[in-house]
Amino acid sequence: MKTKIAIYLAGTIKKGHEKSDESYWTDEDMNVLEKNLQGYEVSFLNPAFRTDDLSDQFSVFGRDMLQVFSSNIVFVDARDRRGLGVGAEMMWAKVNQIPVVTWAPKNSHYHKDQTTILGVPVADFIHPFVESLSDKVVGNLTDGAQWIHSVISNAAVDIKGIQFIGLAMEHYKESQLHLDQPMQKLLIFNEELHQRAHRSHPQVILNSK
Repeated sequence: MKTKIAIYLAGTIKKGHEKSDESYWTDEDMNVLEKNLQGYEVSFLNPAFRTDDLSDQFSVFGRDMLQVFSSNIVFVDARDRRGLGVGAEMMWAKVNQIPVVTWAPKNSHYHKDQTTILGVPVADFIHPFVESLSDKVVGNLTDGAQWIHSVISNAAVDIKGIQFIGLAMEHYKESQLHLDQPMQKLLIFNEELHQRAHRSHPQVILNSK
């Protein structure tokens, strides 16, 4: 009997007020994933497939969060620029330690060989939120499917959770804060802000025990 898995497809759904040339999850994309995951019975949780009342915004949010929460894997289509919903779905997945694989080919919007940030050149750039909220960034669907198989078949694969976010904050404080003059000035000016910024993150404490 095949193992049943549920994959949440994060990306863009068509909206009348947005441009129509964005990339979307297609039937062909889902077929590629199924063909490369033949050992599994795959259910796709797709926020574009629905018959609920889309005028109930709170319910729309709840449905998407429920689908992410219920999934085994979140597969993010990041070939083009995405809205705030995708980032929220990735963060919700990490809060619940759900594996996230992101489709971001080289020299697409979030993955560049070369770019500049605030005038500073950066090589082999992956958007910091994409990189840090993804457990794997892939250039194509086949590689994504292979990674999904490795995660489902091997419980030892390390998946980021909420503690990773705390560790990122600690890493910044230890490695970059002393170089960040605007942030240092803010912390000196506002003692309450200084105390909040330097308190220990509970998940980091828990992770270190």
